[in-house]
Amino acid sequence: MKLFESLNYKLVNPSILIILEISLSAVWQDLAAFVKNPRLDPLPAHFLEQPQKIFPYLLALDFLLMIPLMGIMGATGVEDTDHEITKLLDNPIQLVLMAVVLAPILEELFFRFPIGNWWKVPAALFGETVTEWSIVKWCKNNFKIIFWTFTIVFAAVHFSNFVSTVPIYLAPILVLPQFVLGIMLGYIRVGWGTRYSMLFHAIHNGVPISLLLLGGGMNPS
Repeated sequence: MKLFESLNYKLVNPSILIILEISLSAVWQDLAAFVKNPRLDPLPAHFLEQPQKIFPYLLALDFLLMIPLMGIMGATGVEDTDHEITKLLDNPIQLVLMAVVLAPILEELFFRFPIGNWWKVPAALFGETVTEWSIVKWCKNNFKIIFWTFTIVFAAVHFSNFVSTVPIYLAPILVLPQFVLGIMLGYIRVGWGTRYSMLFHAIHNGVPISLLLLGGGMNPS
């Protein structure tokens, strides 16, 4: 047992080992486990209780993943000017309002809220009998289908960010960043709730928007 404690692990029973450390590696391992097996309760207890410590690591992973994905996008030959967002560069206030405020709120309500424990809202109004509704039982039993459906649709709709001259066969490549982002936002949503996924989404968009306004070439989601 002392060996496990020294390695920041806790032996729950002879077959279950829970990682207790909070590090970039630990966060990556837990996120990867969620991707392999999406579930409604993805976070270890010590992650759940300390979002302020986990968020910086998730943001670091987010931008580390976006760098090679942007490189892959660049290899398609699609220019920054082919992105609809460039039309708003002359109006920074509108750009920030749309990409950093409205998009995170509206997209998280539409794409992420339905994949979590949304039934807690009607349960607060109508009582715990809501959990016996057929639709609630179906959602619980088919979480993986719901999660991947909303994640894929979230990515797909972002192809509309590109001008009509961009070939549609490039769509799977061009929306890869949004696909990866959707996975991370889903992980955050079912772990801590929609408000946290909104915050993460806003930061994810806000950083490249700032670079874009300063002359950078990264495409926000």
